Amino acid sequence: MSKFKLANLLAYGFVTLFSIYVLLPILVMILTTFKTRREIFLEPLGLPGQFNFSSFEKALSVGLGGFMFNSFLVSLFSVFLIVVISGMAAYVLARVDFKINKYVYLLIVAGFAIPPAAVLVPLYVTVSNLGLLNSIYGIVMPLTAFGIPFTVILFYAFFLDFPREVEEAATIDGCSKIQIFYKIIIPLSGPAIASAAIFQTVWIWNEFLLALIMLTSDDVKTLPLGLFKLRGEWTSDWPAIMAGLTIAIIPVLIVFLIFQKYFVRSLAGLGK
Repeated sequence: MSKFKLANLLAYGFVTLFSIYVLLPILVMILTTFKTRREIFLEPLGLPGQFNFSSFEKALSVGLGGFMFNSFLVSLFSVFLIVVISGMAAYVLARVDFKINKYVYLLIVAGFAIPPAAVLVPLYVTVSNLGLLNSIYGIVMPLTAFGIPFTVILFYAFFLDFPREVEEAATIDGCSKIQIFYKIIIPLSGPAIASAAIFQTVWIWNEFLLALIMLTSDDVKTLPLGLFKLRGEWTSDWPAIMAGLTIAIIPVLIVFLIFQKYFVRSLAGLGK
Protein backbone atom coordinates (compact mmCIF):
# COMPACT_ATOMS: atom_id res chain seq x y z
CA MET A 1 0.00 0.00 0.00
CA SER A 2 1.41 3.38 -1.02
CA LYS A 3 1.94 6.19 1.48
CA PHE A 4 -0.73 8.26 -0.29
CA LYS A 5 -3.37 5.54 0.09
CA LEU A 6 -2.38 4.96 3.71
CA ALA A 7 -2.70 8.68 4.47
CA ASN A 8 -6.14 8.74 2.82
CA LEU A 9 -7.22 5.68 4.77
CA LEU A 10 -6.12 7.24 8.07
CA ALA A 11 -7.81 10.55 7.19
CA TYR A 12 -11.11 8.89 6.28
CA GLY A 13 -10.91 6.71 9.38
CA PHE A 14 -10.41 9.73 11.62
CA VAL A 15 -13.27 11.62 9.95
CA THR A 16 -15.54 8.59 10.31
CA LEU A 17 -14.77 8.14 14.01
CA PHE A 18 -15.21 11.86 14.65
CA SER A 19 -18.55 11.84 12.80
CA ILE A 20 -19.75 8.95 14.95
CA TYR A 21 -18.58 10.81 18.06
CA VAL A 22 -20.60 13.89 17.02
CA LEU A 23 -23.72 12.11 15.72
CA LEU A 24 -24.11 9.51 18.49
CA PRO A 25 -25.41 11.97 21.12
CA ILE A 26 -27.90 13.34 18.59
CA LEU A 27 -29.11 9.81 17.82
CA VAL A 28 -29.48 9.07 21.55
CA MET A 29 -31.42 12.33 21.97
CA ILE A 30 -33.85 11.46 19.18
CA LEU A 31 -34.38 7.89 20.48
CA THR A 32 -34.95 9.21 24.00
CA THR A 33 -37.93 11.24 22.81
CA PHE A 34 -39.80 7.97 22.17
CA LYS A 35 -38.91 6.31 25.48
CA THR A 36 -40.64 6.24 28.84
CA ARG A 37 -38.83 7.58 31.90
CA ARG A 38 -38.26 4.02 33.07
CA GLU A 39 -36.61 3.05 29.78
CA ILE A 40 -34.36 6.12 29.87
CA PHE A 41 -32.74 5.10 33.16
CA LEU A 42 -32.79 1.32 32.71
CA GLU A 43 -31.68 1.23 29.04
CA PRO A 44 -30.21 4.67 28.20
CA LEU A 45 -28.62 3.42 24.96
CA GLY A 46 -31.30 0.91 23.99
CA LEU A 47 -34.16 1.23 21.55
CA PRO A 48 -37.58 2.37 22.83
CA GLY A 49 -40.17 -0.32 23.53
CA GLN A 50 -42.68 1.44 21.29
CA PHE A 51 -42.62 4.64 19.28
CA ASN A 52 -45.11 7.28 20.38
CA PHE A 53 -45.25 11.03 19.94
CA SER A 54 -46.70 12.02 23.31
CA SER A 55 -43.41 13.65 24.32
CA PHE A 56 -43.66 16.02 21.33
CA GLU A 57 -47.20 16.95 22.38
CA LYS A 58 -45.98 17.74 25.90
CA ALA A 59 -43.11 19.82 24.54
CA LEU A 60 -45.42 21.83 22.30
CA SER A 61 -47.96 22.29 25.09
CA VAL A 62 -45.68 24.73 26.95
CA GLY A 63 -45.76 27.13 24.00
CA LEU A 64 -42.67 25.94 22.18
CA GLY A 65 -44.01 27.27 18.89
CA GLY A 66 -44.15 30.84 20.22
CA PHE A 67 -40.68 30.57 21.73
CA MET A 68 -39.34 29.29 18.41
CA PHE A 69 -40.93 32.22 16.58
CA ASN A 70 -39.27 34.65 19.00
CA SER A 71 -35.91 32.94 18.43
CA PHE A 72 -36.49 33.19 14.68
CA LEU A 73 -37.07 36.97 14.91
CA VAL A 74 -34.07 37.50 17.19
CA SER A 75 -31.81 35.40 14.95
CA LEU A 76 -33.04 37.06 11.75
CA PHE A 77 -32.58 40.66 12.92
CA SER A 78 -29.31 39.97 14.75
CA VAL A 79 -27.65 38.07 11.89
CA PHE A 80 -28.77 40.69 9.36
CA LEU A 81 -27.31 43.54 11.43
CA ILE A 82 -24.12 41.62 12.18
CA VAL A 83 -23.48 40.78 8.52
CA VAL A 84 -24.24 44.28 7.22
CA ILE A 85 -22.30 46.23 9.86
CA SER A 86 -19.36 43.81 9.92
CA GLY A 87 -19.16 43.72 6.12
CA MET A 88 -18.97 47.50 5.83
CA ALA A 89 -16.48 47.80 8.68
CA ALA A 90 -14.23 45.04 7.33
CA TYR A 91 -14.28 46.51 3.82
CA VAL A 92 -13.17 49.92 5.11
CA LEU A 93 -10.41 48.33 7.19
CA ALA A 94 -9.19 46.25 4.25
CA ARG A 95 -9.44 48.84 1.47
CA VAL A 96 -9.30 52.39 2.85
CA ASP A 97 -5.84 53.55 3.88
CA PHE A 98 -6.32 55.23 7.25
CA LYS A 99 -3.43 55.40 9.70
CA ILE A 100 -5.65 54.29 12.58
CA ASN A 101 -7.00 51.21 10.77
CA LYS A 102 -4.59 48.78 12.39
CA TYR A 103 -5.41 50.13 15.85
CA VAL A 104 -9.14 49.88 15.18
CA TYR A 105 -8.65 46.29 14.01
CA LEU A 106 -6.71 45.47 17.18
CA LEU A 107 -9.55 46.91 19.27
CA ILE A 108 -12.03 44.73 17.39
CA VAL A 109 -9.89 41.65 18.00
CA ALA A 110 -9.67 42.60 21.68
CA GLY A 111 -13.46 42.91 21.75
CA PHE A 112 -13.73 39.36 20.48
CA ALA A 113 -11.82 38.22 23.58
CA ILE A 114 -14.33 39.76 26.03
CA PRO A 115 -16.83 37.15 27.26
CA PRO A 116 -20.46 38.28 27.57
CA ALA A 117 -20.57 37.20 31.22
CA ALA A 118 -17.89 39.77 32.08
CA VAL A 119 -20.14 42.71 31.16
CA LEU A 120 -23.56 41.38 32.15
CA VAL A 121 -24.14 43.86 34.98
CA PRO A 122 -23.35 47.09 33.08
CA LEU A 123 -25.12 45.69 30.03
CA TYR A 124 -28.25 44.96 32.05
CA VAL A 125 -28.19 48.44 33.60
CA THR A 126 -27.82 50.04 30.15
CA VAL A 127 -30.66 48.06 28.59
CA SER A 128 -32.84 48.74 31.64
CA ASN A 129 -32.19 52.49 31.51
CA LEU A 130 -33.15 52.47 27.83
CA GLY A 131 -36.42 50.78 28.73
CA LEU A 132 -35.71 47.81 26.47
CA LEU A 133 -36.02 44.94 28.94
CA ASN A 134 -38.49 42.27 27.81
CA SER A 135 -38.32 43.41 24.20
CA ILE A 136 -36.82 41.97 21.03
CA TYR A 137 -34.67 45.08 20.61
CA GLY A 138 -33.21 44.66 24.09
CA ILE A 139 -31.74 41.27 23.17
CA VAL A 140 -30.96 41.97 19.50
CA MET A 141 -28.62 44.90 20.22
CA PRO A 142 -26.34 43.06 22.70
CA LEU A 143 -26.23 39.97 20.47
CA THR A 144 -25.30 42.14 17.50
CA ALA A 145 -22.55 43.84 19.47
CA PHE A 146 -21.05 40.53 20.59
CA GLY A 147 -21.30 39.03 17.10
CA ILE A 148 -19.60 41.87 15.23
CA PRO A 149 -15.93 41.29 16.26
CA PHE A 150 -15.74 37.69 15.02
CA THR A 151 -17.57 38.54 11.80
CA VAL A 152 -15.33 41.54 11.11
CA ILE A 153 -12.26 39.31 11.48
CA LEU A 154 -13.81 36.78 9.08
CA PHE A 155 -14.73 39.38 6.46
CA TYR A 156 -11.44 41.24 6.84
CA ALA A 157 -9.44 38.15 5.91
CA PHE A 158 -11.75 37.56 2.93
CA PHE A 159 -11.55 41.13 1.62
CA LEU A 160 -7.75 41.23 1.88
CA ASP A 161 -7.56 38.48 -0.74
CA PHE A 162 -10.37 39.89 -2.88
CA PRO A 163 -8.95 40.85 -6.33
CA ARG A 164 -8.51 44.62 -6.59
CA GLU A 165 -8.73 44.43 -10.38
CA VAL A 166 -12.49 43.88 -10.14
CA GLU A 167 -12.91 47.04 -8.07
CA GLU A 168 -10.62 49.03 -10.35
CA ALA A 169 -12.65 47.98 -13.39
CA ALA A 170 -15.84 49.09 -11.64
CA THR A 171 -14.23 52.43 -10.75
CA ILE A 172 -13.32 52.99 -14.40
CA ASP A 173 -16.95 52.31 -15.31
CA GLY A 174 -18.00 55.10 -12.97
CA CYS A 175 -19.06 53.22 -9.85
CA SER A 176 -18.68 54.90 -6.46
CA LYS A 177 -17.27 53.13 -3.41
CA ILE A 178 -20.76 52.42 -2.10
CA GLN A 179 -21.90 51.03 -5.47
CA ILE A 180 -18.80 48.85 -5.67
CA PHE A 181 -19.51 47.45 -2.21
CA TYR A 182 -23.20 46.70 -2.69
CA LYS A 183 -23.24 45.75 -6.39
CA ILE A 184 -19.92 43.91 -6.72
CA ILE A 185 -18.34 43.00 -3.37
CA ILE A 186 -21.48 41.70 -1.66
CA PRO A 187 -22.69 39.50 -4.57
CA LEU A 188 -19.21 37.97 -4.90
CA SER A 189 -18.83 37.40 -1.14
CA GLY A 190 -21.37 34.59 -0.87
CA PRO A 191 -19.04 32.07 0.82
CA ALA A 192 -17.92 34.57 3.49
CA ILE A 193 -21.49 35.74 4.12
CA ALA A 194 -22.74 32.14 4.33
CA SER A 195 -20.01 31.23 6.84
CA ALA A 196 -20.79 34.26 8.99
CA ALA A 197 -24.54 33.62 8.81
CA ILE A 198 -24.16 29.96 9.84
CA PHE A 199 -21.79 30.67 12.74
CA GLN A 200 -23.89 33.53 14.09
CA THR A 201 -27.24 31.77 13.59
CA VAL A 202 -26.08 28.72 15.54
CA TRP A 203 -24.69 30.88 18.36
CA ILE A 204 -27.73 33.19 18.60
CA TRP A 205 -30.23 30.33 18.30
CA ASN A 206 -28.62 28.57 21.28
CA GLU A 207 -27.82 31.69 23.35
CA PHE A 208 -29.16 31.33 26.89
CA LEU A 209 -27.41 33.65 29.36
CA LEU A 210 -28.24 37.04 27.81
CA ALA A 211 -31.81 35.96 27.10
CA LEU A 212 -32.20 34.77 30.69
CA ILE A 213 -31.14 38.19 32.02
CA MET A 214 -32.96 40.41 29.51
CA LEU A 215 -36.19 38.48 28.92
CA THR A 216 -38.56 37.49 31.74
CA SER A 217 -41.92 37.65 29.98
CA ASP A 218 -43.19 34.53 28.24
CA ASP A 219 -44.31 36.68 25.31
CA VAL A 220 -40.71 37.44 24.29
CA LYS A 221 -38.75 34.48 25.65
CA THR A 222 -36.57 32.62 23.17
CA LEU A 223 -36.41 28.88 22.56
CA PRO A 224 -33.64 28.00 25.08
CA LEU A 225 -35.66 29.68 27.85
CA GLY A 226 -38.79 27.90 26.68
CA LEU A 227 -37.03 24.53 26.87
CA PHE A 228 -36.07 25.38 30.44
CA LYS A 229 -39.78 25.39 31.34
CA LEU A 230 -39.88 21.63 30.73
CA ARG A 231 -37.64 21.16 33.75
CA GLY A 232 -39.57 20.81 37.01
CA GLU A 233 -38.50 21.85 40.49
CA TRP A 234 -38.17 18.29 41.80
CA THR A 235 -38.23 16.20 38.65
CA SER A 236 -37.93 16.62 34.90
CA ASP A 237 -39.85 15.16 31.99
CA TRP A 238 -36.80 13.95 30.04
CA PRO A 239 -38.70 12.58 27.02
CA ALA A 240 -40.39 15.99 26.60
CA ILE A 241 -37.09 17.80 27.06
CA MET A 242 -35.42 15.65 24.41
CA ALA A 243 -38.40 16.19 22.12
CA GLY A 244 -38.03 19.93 22.57
CA LEU A 245 -34.32 19.72 21.80
CA THR A 246 -35.04 17.65 18.70
CA ILE A 247 -37.47 20.31 17.49
CA ALA A 248 -34.93 23.04 18.31
CA ILE A 249 -32.18 21.66 16.08
CA ILE A 250 -34.39 21.44 12.96
CA PRO A 251 -34.27 25.16 11.97
CA VAL A 252 -30.48 25.34 12.43
CA LEU A 253 -30.08 22.19 10.36
CA ILE A 254 -32.21 23.74 7.60
CA VAL A 255 -30.04 26.89 7.61
CA PHE A 256 -26.91 24.80 7.25
CA LEU A 257 -28.37 22.72 4.41
CA ILE A 258 -29.32 25.90 2.55
CA PHE A 259 -25.88 27.51 2.87
CA GLN A 260 -23.67 24.41 3.01
CA LYS A 261 -22.41 24.82 -0.58
CA TYR A 262 -21.07 28.30 0.14
CA PHE A 263 -19.83 27.27 3.58
CA VAL A 264 -17.75 24.40 2.18
CA ARG A 265 -16.40 26.64 -0.59
CA SER A 266 -15.32 29.16 2.02
CA LEU A 267 -13.49 26.53 4.06
CA ALA A 268 -11.82 25.23 0.91
CA GLY A 269 -10.72 28.74 -0.09
CA LEU A 270 -12.76 28.69 -3.30
CA GLY A 271 -14.74 31.83 -2.57
CA LYS A 272 -12.23 34.21 -4.12
